[in-house]
Amino acid sequence: MSGKTAPNRSPNKLENAGQWRSLIASIDTVLFDCDGVLWVGNADPVSQAAQTIDYLRTLGKKICFVTNNSSKSRNEYLKKFQTLKISAHKDEIYTSGYVAAHYLSKMGYTGKVYLVCVTGTQYEIEAMGMKCIGVGPAPLEGKLEDWINEPLESDVGAVVVGYDNHISYLKIMRAASYLNDPACIFIATNEDSRLPTKGKVVIPGTGCIVAAVKVGAEREPIVVGKPNKPMFDCITESTQLDPSRTLMVGDRLNTDILFGRQFGMKTLLVLTGISKESDLHNAPPDLIPDFYTESVANMLLAK
Repeated sequence: MSGKTAPNRSPNKLENAGQWRSLIASIDTVLFDCDGVLWVGNADPVSQAAQTIDYLRTLGKKICFVTNNSSKSRNEYLKKFQTLKISAHKDEIYTSGYVAAHYLSKMGYTGKVYLVCVTGTQYEIEAMGMKCIGVGPAPLEGKLEDWINEPLESDVGAVVVGYDNHISYLKIMRAASYLNDPACIFIATNEDSRLPTKGKVVIPGTGCIVAAVKVGAEREPIVVGKPNKPMFDCITESTQLDPSRTLMVGDRLNTDILFGRQFGMKTLLVLTGISKESDLHNAPPDLIPDFYTESVANMLLAK
Protein backbone atom coordinates (compact mmCIF):
# COMPACT_ATOMS: atom_id res chain seq x y z
CA MET A 1 0.00 0.00 0.00
CA SER A 2 1.49 3.32 -1.05
CA GLY A 3 -0.03 6.67 -0.26
CA LYS A 4 0.46 9.97 -1.99
CA THR A 5 2.49 12.72 -0.43
CA ALA A 6 0.20 15.05 1.49
CA PRO A 7 0.00 18.72 0.46
CA ASN A 8 2.82 20.86 1.73
CA ARG A 9 2.33 22.74 4.99
CA SER A 10 4.50 24.46 7.55
CA PRO A 11 5.58 22.10 10.33
CA ASN A 12 3.84 22.57 13.64
CA LYS A 13 6.19 22.82 16.63
CA LEU A 14 4.73 20.90 19.55
CA GLU A 15 5.25 22.88 22.75
CA ASN A 16 2.39 22.25 25.19
CA ALA A 17 0.33 19.48 26.75
CA GLY A 18 -2.77 20.17 24.68
CA GLN A 19 -0.92 19.80 21.39
CA TRP A 20 0.62 16.51 22.48
CA ARG A 21 -2.67 15.11 23.80
CA SER A 22 -4.39 15.93 20.52
CA LEU A 23 -1.69 14.23 18.46
CA ILE A 24 -1.46 11.14 20.67
CA ALA A 25 -5.26 10.74 20.64
CA SER A 26 -5.18 10.67 16.83
CA ILE A 27 -2.82 7.70 16.54
CA ASP A 28 -2.82 3.98 17.31
CA THR A 29 0.73 3.11 16.23
CA VAL A 30 4.10 4.83 16.64
CA LEU A 31 7.10 3.97 14.48
CA PHE A 32 10.35 5.08 16.09
CA ASP A 33 13.65 5.44 14.32
CA CYS A 34 16.39 4.51 16.81
CA ASP A 35 19.80 6.16 16.41
CA GLY A 36 19.33 9.91 16.76
CA VAL A 37 15.87 9.45 18.29
CA LEU A 38 16.16 7.03 21.23
CA TRP A 39 19.94 7.19 21.52
CA VAL A 40 22.86 8.99 19.86
CA GLY A 41 26.00 7.11 18.93
CA ASN A 42 26.56 3.61 20.19
CA ALA A 43 25.19 3.83 23.74
CA ASP A 44 24.21 7.38 24.71
CA PRO A 45 20.45 7.26 25.44
CA VAL A 46 18.27 10.28 24.80
CA SER A 47 16.99 11.54 28.13
CA GLN A 48 13.63 9.99 29.15
CA ALA A 49 13.33 7.99 25.92
CA ALA A 50 12.60 4.83 27.92
CA GLN A 51 9.90 6.59 29.95
CA THR A 52 8.32 7.88 26.75
CA ILE A 53 8.00 4.37 25.31
CA ASP A 54 6.54 3.11 28.59
CA TYR A 55 4.02 5.97 28.67
CA LEU A 56 2.80 5.23 25.14
CA ARG A 57 2.40 1.57 26.01
CA THR A 58 0.21 2.46 29.01
CA LEU A 59 -2.05 4.26 26.54
CA GLY A 60 -2.36 1.11 24.44
CA LYS A 61 -0.29 2.37 21.53
CA LYS A 62 1.43 -0.19 19.31
CA ILE A 63 5.17 0.48 19.12
CA CYS A 64 7.60 -0.43 16.32
CA PHE A 65 11.31 0.32 16.07
CA VAL A 66 12.29 1.01 12.47
CA THR A 67 15.99 1.46 11.74
CA ASN A 68 18.16 1.62 8.64
CA ASN A 69 21.06 0.32 10.70
CA SER A 70 22.04 -3.10 9.33
CA SER A 71 25.00 -3.71 11.64
CA LYS A 72 22.99 -5.63 14.25
CA SER A 73 20.50 -8.47 14.08
CA ARG A 74 17.13 -8.08 15.78
CA ASN A 75 18.38 -10.25 18.65
CA GLU A 76 21.39 -7.95 19.07
CA TYR A 77 19.11 -4.91 18.97
CA LEU A 78 16.90 -6.47 21.62
CA LYS A 79 19.93 -6.79 23.89
CA LYS A 80 20.76 -3.12 23.27
CA PHE A 81 17.22 -2.07 24.21
CA GLN A 82 17.51 -4.11 27.37
CA THR A 83 20.86 -2.49 28.24
CA LEU A 84 19.32 0.97 27.77
CA LYS A 85 16.24 -0.14 29.77
CA ILE A 86 13.90 0.58 26.84
CA SER A 87 11.01 -1.90 26.71
CA ALA A 88 10.96 -3.77 23.40
CA HIS A 89 10.05 -7.10 21.86
CA LYS A 90 11.87 -8.78 18.98
CA ASP A 91 8.81 -8.73 16.74
CA GLU A 92 8.62 -4.94 17.13
CA ILE A 93 12.12 -4.43 15.67
CA TYR A 94 12.60 -3.83 11.95
CA THR A 95 16.21 -3.40 10.81
CA SER A 96 17.19 -2.86 7.18
CA GLY A 97 19.16 -6.11 7.37
CA TYR A 98 16.04 -8.00 8.43
CA VAL A 99 14.04 -6.33 5.66
CA ALA A 100 16.69 -7.36 3.10
CA ALA A 101 16.33 -10.97 4.29
CA HIS A 102 12.53 -10.71 4.22
CA TYR A 103 12.63 -9.25 0.70
CA LEU A 104 14.81 -12.07 -0.65
CA SER A 105 12.60 -14.65 1.03
CA LYS A 106 9.42 -13.12 -0.43
CA MET A 107 11.06 -13.30 -3.87
CA GLY A 108 11.49 -17.03 -3.31
CA TYR A 109 15.28 -16.79 -3.41
CA THR A 110 17.02 -19.64 -1.58
CA GLY A 111 20.54 -19.52 -3.03
CA LYS A 112 23.89 -18.10 -2.00
CA VAL A 113 24.31 -14.42 -1.12
CA TYR A 114 27.51 -12.38 -1.34
CA LEU A 115 27.48 -9.87 1.50
CA VAL A 116 29.21 -6.53 1.79
CA CYS A 117 27.92 -6.34 5.35
CA VAL A 118 28.71 -7.35 8.91
CA THR A 119 27.30 -10.26 10.88
CA GLY A 120 24.01 -8.60 11.87
CA THR A 121 22.68 -8.84 8.32
CA GLN A 122 24.26 -12.26 7.85
CA TYR A 123 22.32 -13.64 10.83
CA GLU A 124 19.00 -12.36 9.45
CA ILE A 125 19.56 -13.75 5.94
CA GLU A 126 20.78 -17.13 7.17
CA ALA A 127 17.76 -17.34 9.48
CA MET A 128 15.67 -17.30 6.28
CA GLY A 129 17.52 -20.37 5.01
CA MET A 130 20.05 -18.77 2.66
CA LYS A 131 23.83 -19.22 2.73
CA CYS A 132 26.06 -16.13 2.97
CA ILE A 133 29.67 -15.52 2.03
CA GLY A 134 31.90 -12.45 2.17
CA VAL A 135 31.60 -11.26 5.80
CA GLY A 136 34.85 -10.22 7.48
CA PRO A 137 38.15 -8.63 6.43
CA ALA A 138 39.20 -9.03 2.78
CA PRO A 139 42.34 -7.00 2.09
CA LEU A 140 43.48 -6.67 -1.51
CA GLU A 141 46.85 -8.21 -2.32
CA GLY A 142 48.93 -8.77 -5.44
CA LYS A 143 48.83 -6.87 -8.72
CA LEU A 144 46.33 -6.22 -11.49
CA GLU A 145 47.21 -9.52 -13.18
CA ASP A 146 46.24 -11.32 -9.96
CA TRP A 147 42.99 -9.39 -9.58
CA ILE A 148 41.85 -10.36 -13.08
CA ASN A 149 42.10 -14.00 -12.07
CA GLU A 150 40.28 -13.53 -8.76
CA PRO A 151 38.19 -16.69 -8.20
CA LEU A 152 34.41 -16.18 -8.00
CA GLU A 153 31.88 -18.68 -6.71
CA SER A 154 29.61 -19.81 -9.51
CA ASP A 155 26.41 -20.13 -7.50
CA VAL A 156 26.08 -16.60 -6.07
CA GLY A 157 22.73 -15.24 -7.20
CA ALA A 158 22.38 -12.18 -4.97
CA VAL A 159 24.53 -9.38 -3.56
CA VAL A 160 23.49 -7.45 -0.46
CA VAL A 161 25.34 -4.27 0.48
CA GLY A 162 24.98 -2.78 3.96
CA TYR A 163 27.14 -1.37 6.70
CA ASP A 164 30.61 -2.95 6.57
CA ASN A 165 33.50 -1.68 8.67
CA HIS A 166 35.75 -4.06 6.69
CA ILE A 167 34.91 -2.50 3.33
CA SER A 168 37.82 -2.89 0.91
CA TYR A 169 38.67 -2.58 -2.75
CA LEU A 170 38.56 -6.38 -3.05
CA LYS A 171 35.00 -6.50 -1.66
CA ILE A 172 33.85 -3.82 -4.10
CA MET A 173 35.53 -5.73 -6.93
CA ARG A 174 33.90 -9.03 -5.98
CA ALA A 175 30.45 -7.48 -5.56
CA ALA A 176 30.68 -5.68 -8.92
CA SER A 177 31.87 -8.89 -10.57
CA TYR A 178 28.93 -10.93 -9.30
CA LEU A 179 26.60 -8.14 -10.35
CA ASN A 180 28.03 -8.21 -13.86
CA ASP A 181 25.51 -11.02 -14.34
CA PRO A 182 22.18 -9.23 -15.00
CA ALA A 183 20.31 -12.07 -13.27
CA CYS A 184 22.15 -11.47 -9.98
CA ILE A 185 19.88 -9.69 -7.48
CA PHE A 186 21.31 -6.40 -6.15
CA ILE A 187 20.01 -5.20 -2.78
CA ALA A 188 21.17 -2.31 -0.61
CA THR A 189 20.01 -2.04 2.98
CA ASN A 190 19.95 1.77 2.86
CA GLU A 191 21.67 4.81 1.38
CA ASP A 192 22.14 6.92 4.51
CA SER A 193 25.01 9.36 4.04
CA ARG A 194 26.31 9.51 7.61
CA LEU A 195 25.62 8.33 11.15
CA PRO A 196 24.36 10.61 13.96
CA THR A 197 27.22 11.64 16.27
CA LYS A 198 27.81 14.39 18.82
CA GLY A 199 31.45 15.11 18.02
CA LYS A 200 33.23 16.77 15.11
CA VAL A 201 34.18 13.51 13.42
CA VAL A 202 31.92 12.43 10.55
CA ILE A 203 31.10 8.71 10.45
CA PRO A 204 30.21 7.87 6.83
CA GLY A 205 27.03 5.86 6.39
CA THR A 206 26.12 2.83 4.30
CA GLY A 207 25.26 5.04 1.34
CA CYS A 208 28.98 5.65 0.81
CA ILE A 209 29.59 1.90 0.45
CA VAL A 210 26.55 1.41 -1.78
CA ALA A 211 27.74 4.25 -4.04
CA ALA A 212 31.10 2.57 -4.58
CA VAL A 213 29.54 -0.79 -5.47
CA LYS A 214 26.84 0.54 -7.78
CA VAL A 215 29.29 2.70 -9.73
CA GLY A 216 31.56 -0.32 -10.24
CA ALA A 217 28.62 -2.59 -11.06
CA GLU A 218 27.00 0.00 -13.36
CA ARG A 219 23.66 -0.96 -11.81
CA GLU A 220 21.16 0.50 -9.38
CA PRO A 221 20.21 -1.56 -6.31
CA ILE A 222 16.84 -2.33 -4.81
CA VAL A 223 17.07 -0.23 -1.63
CA VAL A 224 14.98 -1.85 1.09
CA GLY A 225 15.39 0.55 4.03
CA LYS A 226 13.62 3.84 4.67
CA PRO A 227 12.20 5.70 2.79
CA ASN A 228 11.49 2.82 0.42
CA LYS A 229 8.51 0.51 -0.02
CA PRO A 230 10.10 -2.82 1.07
CA MET A 231 10.43 -1.48 4.64
CA PHE A 232 6.82 -0.32 4.63
CA ASP A 233 5.58 -3.62 3.20
CA CYS A 234 7.52 -5.63 5.78
CA ILE A 235 6.02 -3.64 8.66
CA THR A 236 2.46 -3.63 7.39
CA GLU A 237 2.53 -7.36 6.63
CA SER A 238 2.95 -8.14 10.33
CA THR A 239 1.18 -5.18 11.97
CA GLN A 240 -1.75 -4.34 9.66
CA LEU A 241 -1.30 -0.72 10.74
CA ASP A 242 -3.55 2.05 9.48
CA PRO A 243 -1.18 4.68 8.03
CA SER A 244 -3.64 7.49 8.76
CA ARG A 245 -3.45 6.59 12.47
CA THR A 246 0.29 6.00 12.55
CA LEU A 247 3.04 8.41 13.59
CA MET A 248 6.57 8.12 12.17
CA VAL A 249 9.13 9.63 14.56
CA GLY A 250 12.60 10.29 13.18
CA ASP A 251 15.62 12.55 13.15
CA ARG A 252 16.34 12.60 9.41
CA LEU A 253 14.23 14.44 6.85
CA ASN A 254 15.28 12.49 3.76
CA THR A 255 14.65 9.03 5.24
CA ASP A 256 12.31 9.07 8.26
CA ILE A 257 10.09 11.99 7.31
CA LEU A 258 10.02 11.13 3.60
CA PHE A 259 9.13 7.55 4.56
CA GLY A 260 6.18 8.69 6.63
CA ARG A 261 4.97 11.21 4.06
CA GLN A 262 5.18 8.77 1.14
CA PHE A 263 3.03 6.17 2.86
CA GLY A 264 0.36 8.39 4.37
CA MET A 265 1.55 8.54 7.98
CA LYS A 266 1.74 11.50 10.33
CA THR A 267 5.36 12.59 10.80
CA LEU A 268 7.32 13.99 13.76
CA LEU A 269 10.89 15.26 13.48
CA VAL A 270 13.02 15.27 16.63
CA LEU A 271 16.10 17.46 16.80
CA THR A 272 18.39 15.05 18.68
CA GLY A 273 20.00 13.57 15.57
CA ILE A 274 20.90 14.53 11.99
CA SER A 275 18.36 17.16 10.86
CA LYS A 276 18.14 20.52 12.60
CA GLU A 277 15.42 23.16 12.85
CA SER A 278 17.27 25.32 10.32
CA ASP A 279 16.99 22.49 7.75
CA LEU A 280 13.22 22.97 7.68
CA HIS A 281 13.52 26.39 6.06
CA ASN A 282 14.87 25.12 2.72
CA ALA A 283 13.57 21.55 2.66
CA PRO A 284 11.43 20.48 -0.33
CA PRO A 285 7.73 19.91 0.35
CA ASP A 286 7.93 16.11 0.63
CA LEU A 287 10.54 16.39 3.40
CA ILE A 288 8.55 18.75 5.62
CA PRO A 289 7.19 16.95 8.72
CA ASP A 290 3.74 17.53 10.12
CA PHE A 291 5.28 18.23 13.54
CA TYR A 292 8.65 18.77 15.14
CA THR A 293 10.03 18.95 18.66
CA GLU A 294 13.36 18.97 20.48
CA SER A 295 13.15 15.39 21.80
CA VAL A 296 10.86 12.38 22.15
CA ALA A 297 10.84 13.16 25.87
CA ASN A 298 8.47 16.05 25.15
CA MET A 299 5.71 13.51 24.57
CA LEU A 300 5.60 13.18 28.35
CA LEU A 301 4.08 16.67 28.49
CA ALA A 302 0.78 14.98 27.59
CA LYS A 303 0.63 13.21 30.96
